Amino acid sequence: MTFKKDLIIGLSKKNKRIPSKYHYDLQGSKYFEKITKQKEYYPTRKEKEILKKISKEIPKLFNGKLSYIELGSGAIDKIKLLINKDVKYYVPLDISLDYVKKSVKKLKKKYPKIKIKPKKIDYSKQFKIPNLKETTKVYFFLGSSIGNFYNKEEIKFLKKLRKSISKNNYLFIGVDLIKNKTTLDKAYNDRKGYTAKFSLNLINIINRTQKTNLNIKDFYYHGYYNNKLRCIQGFLVSKINQNFSIGNKKFFLKKSERILVEISNKFTIQSFKRLASNAGWTTERVWLDNQKYYSLFLLK
Repeated sequence: MTFKKDLIIGLSKKNKRIPSKYHYDLQGSKYFEKITKQKEYYPTRKEKEILKKISKEIPKLFNGKLSYIELGSGAIDKIKLLINKDVKYYVPLDISLDYVKKSVKKLKKKYPKIKIKPKKIDYSKQFKIPNLKETTKVYFFLGSSIGNFYNKEEIKFLKKLRKSISKNNYLFIGVDLIKNKTTLDKAYNDRKGYTAKFSLNLINIINRTQKTNLNIKDFYYHGYYNNKLRCIQGFLVSKINQNFSIGNKKFFLKKSERILVEISNKFTIQSFKRLASNAGWTTERVWLDNQKYYSLFLLK
């Protein structure tokens, strides 16, 4: 489905929404990298803590030559923690190919022997990867991106991913855990305002791609943890009554009306194990950070 179709469908709903995957143009990717470096945003820091632990175990977990395939690779700063002499291929897959190409330049200089094959994909759909001969394929879906699906669509994604990944290959998946509301609210409302800029940049993307004339100053960002739904919800809120069109479809936003543009579901260890099992995966291992804020699953 195209961005235009997703916009028309999402904005036609009573409770308006836009899939969060469309945040990631070049500027959006830069804003997100800034978010991950903020003190309040613990997921990246905690995930790296776990990856450093796992890096020592990689030779014991997998035998022989390896190919790393990373979904939603972005700045590729995490995968560097796991590269060793057995890694022969690295395939970063991302919706923002321009950003990935810039990110891999440093990696190529540091590891000239690794064959790097970046590819643009929408990983929410079934996909194919380049032929990686005579290697064990290890997939990575980090950053708790599994939490970014609406309407429990994460199980559909995991089923599609299982079809894309052949048998006897592995998946590392980052899973953010339920914790106190204060910590979660702070993580998605950083003091420097990068989360707000990241979400508001979606207005710029819509204007550029759909030839609309929305004013970014007519919106503000509001994000919070919804205890009942066990997820972070991020909204763009209209400051005024406003009309706009996408293609031939006309829309009206009332003052204070919200558009859901970001969701980040949180899990328990057991709830994610059930989800993975229901999608046909077997949980091989689970790692936690020292505070038990975050987890990394190894699925097969």
